[in-house]
Order: sequence, then structure tokens, then C-alpha cells
Amino acid sequence: MKITAILENSKLDKKLTAKHGLSLYIETEPMNIIFDLGPDHSFIKNAQALGIDLNKAHAVIISHGHSDHIGGLNYLEEVNKHAPIYLSSNALESHWLKIGPYYHNVGAKDTIDNYDNRMMFVDDGIEITEGIHIIPLEPTNEYTKNLYKGDKKKLDDFNHEIVLVIENENGLVLFSGCSHHGIVNIAKTITKKFPTKNINAIIGGFHLIDLPIVNTLGKTREEVISIGHTLNEMKIDCIYSCHCTGAKGFSILKTVLKGKLQSFKTGQIIEL
Repeated sequence: MKITAILENSKLDKKLTAKHGLSLYIETEPMNIIFDLGPDHSFIKNAQALGIDLNKAHAVIISHGHSDHIGGLNYLEEVNKHAPIYLSSNALESHWLKIGPYYHNVGAKDTIDNYDNRMMFVDDGIEITEGIHIIPLEPTNEYTKNLYKGDKKKLDDFNHEIVLVIENENGLVLFSGCSHHGIVNIAKTITKKFPTKNINAIIGGFHLIDLPIVNTLGKTREEVISIGHTLNEMKIDCIYSCHCTGAKGFSILKTVLKGKLQSFKTGQIIEL
């Protein structure tokens, strides 16, 4: 399995574009997958610079309905006109980021109507091909104080979040876009669903930031250290964290997880 970060908040090479968002290109023996699309067309520009032909993707998976993961859907047709798009049916609900008294739209744009015939809504766990699973997550009470949903702007319970799990010879590879449910809770959920398998790797964002761009810490240092200790106690071989984990959160986790934790930047490749 080969995983390339085609968009993330930071980058390895100045010729690439880094933006607050996430997009991964996953190459496996049975199929190629685009996991999340970032906020705009930047994932296409980077893929071209990296020599990746996105037309060869057999599936697109959108982890949740926030614009830094679904915004690039407006441009997908330019590079791939055939791959089914898997997402939660709740992902298209309106979503909001509250800063001070103001609500900012961070949901999908209207132009996604162009993809109606390709949308595959995942409300129950499915295996899209042998060993590749998409798993929706139940609503959570892990509320984030500045994220809301719906026309009535209720606190977001993240009922639109899904994760990708790929089986390999060493166990499970878990992909999570933002881990709004909490990465520990998600890892425990996956362990329960696959009780005979260990987690080989976790890849994705852990949402330890408060406000995007500013990268303020959204949890206390003690809470982040506790997350690190719990992950360390679980049967997880390696962790690649990026995007909304934030620099401060990553730095604190690193003091606990040490070599088990690595960053994953735009242009970087992981082979498992």
C-alpha cells in the first residue's frame, strides 16, 4: 500500500501548495482511492506536480462535510469523471464555524449537485472491495464549541463523519480525516469491529486545534498527554498525524508517543 499526501497544511517541497485541509491518494492492489479533497483545486495541482494521475482513482471517499475536506469536490470532474463518491448522507447538511458572534459557512457548496449520479451515501458500514471498509460513526457528545450544523445552527454532533479501514498483512490501516469523535474513541470502535486484528497504522488529523490557521490548542496539555498515553497502550504499530492535529498538539503528543508518531506533510509518501 502506498499513501501520498497530495494536500495538507504543511509541505515538503516549495513547488507544492499547502493549505488548511487534507487529501490523500491511496494505492492498493485492488483499487486506488482519493481520500478527501481539500478546500479547493489545490489537490489537483499537487497531484500533477507529483506525477499522480487522479483519473486512475477507482473511488473517492469524503470523511465529513467540512469544506477543508469536501471543498475540492467542485473540481473533481476536471480530473476524474467516473469514480463513485462515498460519503455520509449527513455530510451535505449545512455546517458552520463560529468565530465570536459570527457564523461562517464551512459546508459543501451548491455545485456538488453536478455529482448526484456518483454519490454513494454510506449510512451503514460497507466493504467496497475485499479488505477495504467504509465505516460511519454514530453521533458523538465530543462537541467542539465553535462547530455547528443545520439551519438552526445546533452544536455539531459529527453524525457526518466516516472512516476508512484497509486490511493488510500486518493488520488494519485506519484513515481518519479530522477525528472529531476523538481519535481514541475511533480507534476503540475499530478494534471492536475487528477484534482479531491489530491496528498497523493510523493516518489522519486528530483535531487538537481550536481555530484553523491560528493553530491554537483546542484541548489542555493534560488532555493531549492523556490521549498520547492511551494510544501508546493500544496495539497500534505506528501513527502518522497531520492537518488539524496542529503543531502544538503534535509536539505534545510526540513527547509521549516518541518514534511511534510521525508527521505527514504534502508531498510525503508512506509505504506499508
